[in-house]
Amino acid sequence: MSIIYGLLGLSLLVFIHELGHFIAARALGVEVETFSIGMGPVLLRKKIKTTEYRLSLIPIGGYCGMKGQKDFQFALDNKLDEIRGEKGSFYASNPLRRIIIALSGPLANFVFAIFAFALISLIGYSFYTSSNKIIIANEVYPELHSTAAEAGLKTGDRILAINNKNIHYFSDISDIIAISANKVLDITVDREGELFHFQVLAELDTSSGAGKIGIVNWVNLLVTDIQSGSHAESIGFKIDDIITAVNGMETKNTSDLEKVLNSLKVAELDEPIQFTVMRENKNIVLETDSSLLNDIQNLGLQFEFFKVHTPKKNIFTAFYSGVKESFKMIGLTFKGIGLLFKGLDPKEAVSGPLRITLMFGDTVKDGFAASFSIGLISALSFLALISISLCIMNLLPIPILDGGLILFATIELISSKQVSPKILYYVQFVGLFLILILFAFALFGDINFIFKN
Repeated sequence: MSIIYGLLGLSLLVFIHELGHFIAARALGVEVETFSIGMGPVLLRKKIKTTEYRLSLIPIGGYCGMKGQKDFQFALDNKLDEIRGEKGSFYASNPLRRIIIALSGPLANFVFAIFAFALISLIGYSFYTSSNKIIIANEVYPELHSTAAEAGLKTGDRILAINNKNIHYFSDISDIIAISANKVLDITVDREGELFHFQVLAELDTSSGAGKIGIVNWVNLLVTDIQSGSHAESIGFKIDDIITAVNGMETKNTSDLEKVLNSLKVAELDEPIQFTVMRENKNIVLETDSSLLNDIQNLGLQFEFFKVHTPKKNIFTAFYSGVKESFKMIGLTFKGIGLLFKGLDPKEAVSGPLRITLMFGDTVKDGFAASFSIGLISALSFLALISISLCIMNLLPIPILDGGLILFATIELISSKQVSPKILYYVQFVGLFLILILFAFALFGDINFIFKN
């Protein structure tokens, strides 16, 4: 099912891109000979006026075939000084019209992102998060580096503000840190009623491009849900129980619980496991055998998280939010591209079509499994992000991409002289080489992702 969701999502974005070219071409007098939904063998075709509409077998994207696409090859074969086209062909249009037609595809992706983000604001959504209380990560995972600890933060601190922006939940913390790679953050914390200020470097996570300071969220061991048929149910846990110790070892949060259970597993304990639980102001002991240690991840307990609701916005504020969020994503995308030259690991951070398909499919499947609204929000958010990426990638001034067409049309517009077909041929050859390099990076990332998962 994940694959199907992923293919449909990517197909939608490519379709929107090609639809942008189609609408612009028709509006500016360029004939569209073929407009296909999907690729490969044609399943259905219908010609309306000068355009043949196709439904093709492979549900990945589509294409917009404009009149005059063979004019370039004709100019090369006949050693012409310029590309000549008949009326209604792409190359017969003036350079400004060609710029608009080439720009319309990426612009359609940008407009879709605005629409998606605006729709999210109109709908409103809910998510679960934890409090602003933190745990130093290397206290739980010794292999991790923590710039927060080096700066002086401690487990149990509550982060109140980052760069003077108020913090309410751990999601606020992670959102700011994620976009602050290689930046120093001014962090205000509450430590047992006393305020402290720290300067903390957000390191670059080379696998994702996000910032990190080496903290994890503090989640109290208050039981809020118990999975039916789980270990927890058979042990005798109840809603509102608070786990205070395991085999006499104190537990204050979910990280403590994980550490204790893993330590018992490493020790190959072959005796009962005792959970000390606070229930209705009384300490009781729940006991189970050591087989639990072989299946710790399926304990079946849900602990205390906060459900945060975002308010629904009216159509005007939603549109504004859509525009604002889209431009924000453009900035983050350019920043991500820049990080490729600053230590980002391409095989981890660069995703190709396969990886994106699987990630989108899994995200949407898990979202819809929770609820329809969560699934819809997940799909819209992911599609908006990928749509922005498609917009930017296609605008890169690389021949054979929209950005290359825009570049050469702009040169012609300024110089009033068309670039020689021979020069275009060699430049496009270089462009194809660059595209193949990018594809190789993406393919390497996809292969690495598949084998790791």
